[in-house]
This record gives sequence, C-alpha cells and structure tokens, in this order.
Amino acid sequence: MTTPFFRHPRDMAPLFKFIAMLGCIAAAYLSNSIPMIISVIILEGLIAASTSVFRTFRITLLALLFGALTLCLFQIFTISEGTILFYAIPFVRLGAITDVGLSSCLIMALRMIASVGAIPLMLSLTSQTQVVSLVSGNLRLPGAYAIMLVTALRFIPTFGERMRQVLQAEAARGYNVESGNPFRKIGVILRLSLPLLISCARDVDTLALSIETRGFDPRNTTRPRRIPPTRGDALVLILCLGLQTAIVLADRIVCT
Repeated sequence: MTTPFFRHPRDMAPLFKFIAMLGCIAAAYLSNSIPMIISVIILEGLIAASTSVFRTFRITLLALLFGALTLCLFQIFTISEGTILFYAIPFVRLGAITDVGLSSCLIMALRMIASVGAIPLMLSLTSQTQVVSLVSGNLRLPGAYAIMLVTALRFIPTFGERMRQVLQAEAARGYNVESGNPFRKIGVILRLSLPLLISCARDVDTLALSIETRGFDPRNTTRPRRIPPTRGDALVLILCLGLQTAIVLADRIVCT
C-alpha cells in the first residue's frame, strides 16, 4: 500500500507537528500588535477546523479566555503609565485604567491564549504512540520520561470522567452539587476532592502494576521507532511556518 503524498495531520511526523507548535508560540511572542496576535489564534482555529478537532480547540479557547480575563483583572489596575481612560468605580475615582495598561493586558492575555492554545491543539493531533516516538525517538530523552508524559496525558480525560462519576454519585445520594454561591461552590469542590483523589490513586496503582507486569524497565536504552516524515509533511510544515513568518513580518511593518 503506497503512502499518500499529503497525509492527515494525525498521521504526519510528530517532529514536524512539534516544530509547527513552537512556530505558533514564537509568532505569538514575536508579535507586538493585537491584530497580529489574533491572527495567530485564527491560524490555530483554521488548523483545528480543517482537522476535525475544532470542538476540542473551542473548549480550550473558552477556558483560556476565562483565565486570561481573570489575569487581566488582577494586572490592569497595577499599571499607572499612560492616559487614564476611565475608572472602575467612577464615583470615588477608584481603579484607574490607562491606555497603556489596557493595551498591555490585552496583548498579554492574547499571547497566553495563542501560545498555550497551540499545545493542546498539537496533542489532539498526536497519538500516544507518536508522543513516545517524538520524546524518546526524536528528542532522545529516556524512555521513563516518555512513559510519564503519556501517562499524564492519559489521566487528563480519566480525571474528568472520574469527576463526572463522583458528581453523579453525590447527586444520586441527594447532595446538591450545583450552587450559585461561589463560597459554597468552593466547599463543594473541597468535599469532592477526597473521593476523587482516592479514585485516581487506585487507577495510578493499577496502571503501575500493569506496566511492571509488561516488563517495563526504566533503565532500558532501546529507542522506539521514529516516524519518518514525507515530502508532503515537509510542504505542510513549510506552509505553516510561512504563514507564521508572514504574521511576524506584517507585525513589524505595522509597528514601524
């Protein structure tokens, strides 16, 4: 069976996907204007939409947006440089927000969204086998690091599933886990932390026993098979890096 010239991004060489991810992060931090950083986020969204992982990217984007807004609220009031645009509490002239502070916080928030969002996008297009091939085969790290990374990635969806099961069990026992009071919400989370921790600890113990019975040795120097890139992979990577470079160059033109 012949290999197609242009492979699906899930089948591409993981090293090239890793380089494309680093390119998105670099483009986000090398750009100093808000429109260009937004362009990096749009580029990531187009990649997610064209590879059928837009739903995962959208959920990540919403979570990062909430974190970025929270970060802005704590940061924006500490910047006093620039012209005051308005006050958070205008009657007592408290909480001055300047143009420099607003611009700086927006750039910081967008950079965080663009850079951090590239990581789950890359991981959603990379299987666990490819992650092991990248970490231990291409990057030449010990096999124990690859196992730890894959195990951590595996426990992210497992943790969410365990949380859902705990919530369902508590709701079946008549415990109200939904509350509009933020302080009560914190108490609910703290109460649910113990059964969730116990459940995940059992999974970790079972996984460790499973790995040992399969003969895993952290001192083993055998490297996994590298996934070789194709010319189609190289063209896709060049296109992606070209778009990232164009965003950075356009930012330099706009700033000058």
